[in-house]
Amino acid sequence: MPFDEARYEELHHGGMIGSLVHYRERTASTMDDARAGAAAMRGEGCGDAYLADEQTAGRGRFRRPWVDAPGASLLVTYHLCVLDLVYAPLVGLAGALAASDAVTEASGVETGLKWPNDVLGGERKLAGVLAEAQPGGVEVDVFLGIGINVREAAIAGLSDAERAVATTIEGEGATPPTVEELLAALSEALERRLAQVDAEPERLLADWRARLAMLGSRVRLSTTDGDIEGVAEDVTAEGQLVLRLDSGGTHSFAAGDVTVL
Repeated sequence: MPFDEARYEELHHGGMIGSLVHYRERTASTMDDARAGAAAMRGEGCGDAYLADEQTAGRGRFRRPWVDAPGASLLVTYHLCVLDLVYAPLVGLAGALAASDAVTEASGVETGLKWPNDVLGGERKLAGVLAEAQPGGVEVDVFLGIGINVREAAIAGLSDAERAVATTIEGEGATPPTVEELLAALSEALERRLAQVDAEPERLLADWRARLAMLGSRVRLSTTDGDIEGVAEDVTAEGQLVLRLDSGGTHSFAAGDVTVL
């Protein structure tokens, strides 16, 4: 169903984030749309949202394809502007928390987080967040892509193994919200969480840490250099995962895929 801009404006209660939505029924990637839009705006358009019903070349972390069905997921990328590159990692954390907040607000589904930026319904992935930074002029452009599985059709095209670790708002027993309801909740939650990046980064990190259900568990971390096992002990102020290795020492990791053992 086409995006109802008037209904969204009724639901969106102000703020810079998501105040303008660029909607396409079908696109290759909302992330690419946001990059192109930012380039065309030449420094303007901070806070704009790039929305689509369907992506044909969406991607997640490590440039993996993001599979979706038309109208079954919320697929959006926000063009955000931060003053310093040091804040860019915190934008990804803010995005994960905002997606978690928005799903619960719009549907009632309780969510948790999996390091680094996956949103979980129970123990299965319900949403993914990807932040890509690009130094610009005075500010740094951050493109925050968020995909939320709304209806069961969103994961119908996955393999059996992939479906076993994925879920949707509908699959968690809730009535699927409209795209306008979910996007309004997400934009407002993101506005609040981004305010914490500047004013309360410690609070943001504490909230993020509190939702990481895997802390204290033995995990396998898959990296480009191989698999590493240990106990997920903590996360750093930069969002890195701290593992206590079998040798007794600890090591921090900036990227990888986590499996709880």
